[in-house]
Amino acid sequence: MITIDLRGGIRKSVGYPQINLDEEGISIDDMIYSIEKKYDLSQEIKKNEIMVAINGVDSAILGGGQAKIASGDIVTILSVVHGG
Repeated sequence: MITIDLRGGIRKSVGYPQINLDEEGISIDDMIYSIEKKYDLSQEIKKNEIMVAINGVDSAILGGGQAKIASGDIVTILSVVHGG
């Protein structure tokens, strides 16, 4: 199971502070697509407006959207665009 910790606007869009995915060995891009589909977000998650960390490490360092996520990983999605 992959734990996804949601922060900022993405938390509000999904409606939960944390969700779990039972998928195994998926990429960041696949994870985002899965969340959009499961929570009917219709591509609301803009990749250039979020930061994704896998076990506390910025996913950009790990391969960006192609970085793989495994069972037991904790993924944090943080909205970096916000209002004032």
